[in-house]
Order: sequence, then C-alpha cells, then structure tokens
Amino acid sequence: MTTNSEIYLIGLVVLIFLIIVFLYIRKISNSTELKLKIDDSNDVNISGEETQLSFNYQNDKKEQELTILNLISVDRSIYDIEQLLGFLLNCGGKIINKYFSFTNKNGTERFRILNALNPGTFENDTKTFAIVIVADLLTVDNPLKTVKEMIEFSVNFCDKFHASLCDQYRTPITKQMISHIESRAQDVARIKQLNTHND
Repeated sequence: MTTNSEIYLIGLVVLIFLIIVFLYIRKISNSTELKLKIDDSNDVNISGEETQLSFNYQNDKKEQELTILNLISVDRSIYDIEQLLGFLLNCGGKIINKYFSFTNKNGTERFRILNALNPGTFENDTKTFAIVIVADLLTVDNPLKTVKEMIEFSVNFCDKFHASLCDQYRTPITKQMISHIESRAQDVARIKQLNTHND
C-alpha cells in the first residue's frame, strides 16, 4: 500500500516532467536560430565585394556602409507580382532601372528594393518569393532615420505578404540584431558629422 509521501513524490516528479516539457516546447517555438534555406543557385550574390557591384551604388568614395534586409515568403510561395508592385508604388517607391528607389523630399535616395532572385530586377512577369532592401548609410542624410524607415517598411510588408524579415545572411532578425543595426547607423552618423566638421 502506498503512503501519502510516495503519492506526493510521484506527483512532484510528474509536475517537474511537465514543466521541463513545457519549457522545451516553448524554446523550440520561440527559437531565433531557425534558418530559412534558399538555394544559392537562384540568388543574387550578396557577399563580399560583389555585393557593392550588384546593388550598383555609385559613390565617389570606394567606401560603403551597406545595410541589407531580406523579406522572404514564409512558405516560399511566389508573391503576387501585381500586388507587390502596387504595394511598392503606394509606399512611395519609384521604378529606376527595374528596381524601386525610395527618396526623401530632396530627391536623395534613402533605400532601394530589388528582387532577391536573379536577375535582381522587377518586370510585369517577375516570379519571386524574396526581395532585398538595401541602403548605403554613407550616402543618406540621416542614417538612423533611414534604418528605422527600412525596418518600418519591412514590418508593413511582412504583415501584408506573410514574409519573414531576415538579415543579409537570410537569418531571421531578432530585436538584438535590429538594435545592433541601429547602433551602427548612429556610429555612421557620428563619423559623417565629424568628417563634415573637419572639411
């Protein structure tokens, strides 16, 4: 016959087991380590020096400080191109050389949006499940404001098109990564301000 202490002990073991299972499931569901695999053969190369060439930024100086975000369909389903182009136009994008440019009131480019799959351009018959947002923080007036606008645009896009916001390596972005990108933009702004005072 089991005693009360044995019943309490069994209940405690079951409770501990359920807590461990709950924590494990929560860890898996909240994991920021999940990566979206995309075949490299279909992508625009966005690593190394070819990154700068592929985005066609024309800068008098050789230095660039690119901020790159990827918006990738959650299930890799193809975006409806008419909805996509309409959304980009409604958000203020202008088509330049088959990519979308977002400018400030002075006409200075803040950031641009390209098709993340080859050949990197948008056409009426384009089929893509990923787009890339890029800005050269050395050429914009306000780097931090530009980064915040890129993030805001990305969040709106993700809500509308069921996409995941990813970094330049196509890893889902965390709040810490966003803070790091914003900190880097602040650093760039300070450097630009120092260079302006020194000139």
